[in-house]
Amino acid sequence: MSSSGKLGLLPQHLQNCSGPSVWLEFSPLAQATQSINLGQGFPDWQPPDFVTGAASASISSGHFSQYAKSAGHPHLVNEIARQYRPRCDEDLDPAKNIIVTDGASEAIYLALLSLVEGGDEVIVLEPAFDIYTGAVSMVGGKLVSVPLRTRRHETSGQLSFYLDIRDLKAKLNQKTKALILNTPHNPTGKVFSAEEMKEIGRVICEFPHCTVISDEVYEHLIYDEMEHHSFAAVSGLFSQTLSIYSAGKTFSVTGWKIGWVIGPEELINRLQICQQWIVFSVATPLQEAIAVSLKQASKPYKGYSSYYSWLRIHYQRKRDSFFTSLQECGLNPILPQGTFFILTDVTYHLQWSDLGDWESYPTFAEKNGVSVDPRTLKLADYRLCRWLCLEKKVAAIPASAFYAPENQHLGERLIRFAFCKDDAVLTEGARRLSS
Repeated sequence: MSSSGKLGLLPQHLQNCSGPSVWLEFSPLAQATQSINLGQGFPDWQPPDFVTGAASASISSGHFSQYAKSAGHPHLVNEIARQYRPRCDEDLDPAKNIIVTDGASEAIYLALLSLVEGGDEVIVLEPAFDIYTGAVSMVGGKLVSVPLRTRRHETSGQLSFYLDIRDLKAKLNQKTKALILNTPHNPTGKVFSAEEMKEIGRVICEFPHCTVISDEVYEHLIYDEMEHHSFAAVSGLFSQTLSIYSAGKTFSVTGWKIGWVIGPEELINRLQICQQWIVFSVATPLQEAIAVSLKQASKPYKGYSSYYSWLRIHYQRKRDSFFTSLQECGLNPILPQGTFFILTDVTYHLQWSDLGDWESYPTFAEKNGVSVDPRTLKLADYRLCRWLCLEKKVAAIPASAFYAPENQHLGERLIRFAFCKDDAVLTEGARRLSS
């Protein structure tokens, strides 16, 4: 992608994120090769009937066809306040402590835009969802990486990720404006425990100028009887925290782009100021539908105590089945505690990446509308994922895409699969990999 033209060089904040993202390569590549897309994290089934029914009703009524309040449709913010009061351990005011956003992506951008000035530092825990990198660059901030460490369980031998609190302490300083914390964590599937949250909180409280942007969009996708802990509640640092949530992952409506942020009035007001000049408001009928759906989700569903209970069991069954399938394929998956992703150690399979005709790959990609970042052409995990699409017709995501350039070597032996797919799709994907 060229950074110059009739208008001259791109502004610096665009140059830093001007290369094609991993999504602009592997989703089109999956289509071009007719691969099963186990890369991008979108469910391939219909949303629950009570969710689509609520949307149909809100549109048909004709009462929700105009602009919503910029900070959020009253019915939705009231319901969010009601459901999240106990989770945040705060008496939430719907008008002051909540803002509805155009998905969690806009929420992350608004949070950074409202906090960060040129040269301010933002800490991310790597591997990290790459949208954080782009958002930090767009607001003129400096990304500071703290890679999660790995260890093996003494008995099971399973690999797991953890934060060495000393690594975080070493990067915090007076220039640090924000720490982006993600739990359940994409792409590792890690769920931060209550004790880990408290440990982070004890460090953050020493830096009152640093806001924790807590990305909790996978809050309901947690397995093995584990619990989700909101950073704002566990640490007692509600006044220093912006908590981000999304309807997309919970209700399988990623295309609706309905997210929300909960936080102290002072910080939420900053987001509201930004919101009115960017999108002004979010689709009113869909906000109404999510308000109705949140109410319904707490009620009994398909023999379970709530939709949330059913959702957890539904995904855990998929996780267990696909995890076993990957093992049977000779791969070395890492059991996730949450989300709908499985990282897989491919150390012993990287030789496959040498089998392709990589000199002609850029030409093939261009002919098929696939964008390729030339900086990734020699990365082993990228080449392996390209080979999987071209030869096995299965799309995965190279994990080095979730690291800063100086840390990409930490992810080059890992690839990420998404199991938010129909059982038949997962079965066929495993069959192709096993062959």
